Amino acid sequence: MKAVKLCMLMMAALPVMAVASPAANPDAPALTPEAFDAVVASLPEPNPLGGFAVHSKQFCGSCHGPNGISQTSAWPHVAGQPFEVTAKALLDYRDGRRSGGERAKLMVAAVKTMTDQQIADVAAMYAMLPGPDGTKLEVGKKNMADTSGIDVSGLVRKGDPKRAITPCAACHGTTGKGRATGSVPVIHGQNPVYLAGQLRDYRDGRRTNDILKEMRFFAQKLTDDEINALAVYYASQAGRPGSKP
Repeated sequence: MKAVKLCMLMMAALPVMAVASPAANPDAPALTPEAFDAVVASLPEPNPLGGFAVHSKQFCGSCHGPNGISQTSAWPHVAGQPFEVTAKALLDYRDGRRSGGERAKLMVAAVKTMTDQQIADVAAMYAMLPGPDGTKLEVGKKNMADTSGIDVSGLVRKGDPKRAITPCAACHGTTGKGRATGSVPVIHGQNPVYLAGQLRDYRDGRRTNDILKEMRFFAQKLTDDEINALAVYYASQAGRPGSKP
């Protein structure tokens, strides 16, 4: 709780930067695959060293940890995420495609004045850092309900055709390492409470920035127990983000 309060205080202290950025549009639709590719391609050449400056100036470490590994279950690990994933997340917050869900307002406030160059730089920096290897799993896991009766392996590998639930592995792989293209978030070793919260946000309509509504369609029929089980499963997977399946 202290870490969350500290993060909120640091966010409130963010300086107003003089560089102008596009105004946020609260009704902005989610990107299409083609638009996503175009937006990423249009970003300036990234400078990872500049990313460290952004990480410091924007107080990113107060929530996501000094090296991109969060010390609290309230926030995701961002170290080791593919460049495209972090860039899309920051652009969605800044440009109004993601404003609902857990603590989204804090992120909107943090990135609203960031330029394309700063977004590219910090995305490149996080992509270079080693991600979680499973040792952070204890963060938040102890507070989750018992999910021993859930066929989590079946959901991951086969989904549930009767409920039109696609298998998680189709995009994230069985170990959560994502795809080689980098457009899918790496979720192995991620904070399980954060993962569960995001699945509920997709299911309940609080988060709507997924391309082609893929995550909303997947999550809409999941129960709370299934969401918890999937979160713990992927948080438990070994390895480091960025490595190939």
